[in-house]
Amino acid sequence: MELSADQIRAMENGEAVPVTVAHTPCVLLRADLYERVKAVLEIEEAYPLIDETFREGWEAPGMADYEHYDELKHP
Repeated sequence: MELSADQIRAMENGEAVPVTVAHTPCVLLRADLYERVKAVLEIEEAYPLIDETFREGWEAPGMADYEHYDELKHP
């Protein structure tokens, strides 16, 4: 696949480049941007664990520490 000068410039600027491969709409991204997007999408796999962690809500033991977060955090 060859890219036009405009497409190459867009890639260099970190823009997504729409292309069609075998009649399938696709988007080209630089690898560094793809990794960032992939990380955001993969967090969805953690949602059940996050839900379980916060099931008891703000009343759960240990959550009171958040009231003193600024005092407890380390520089």
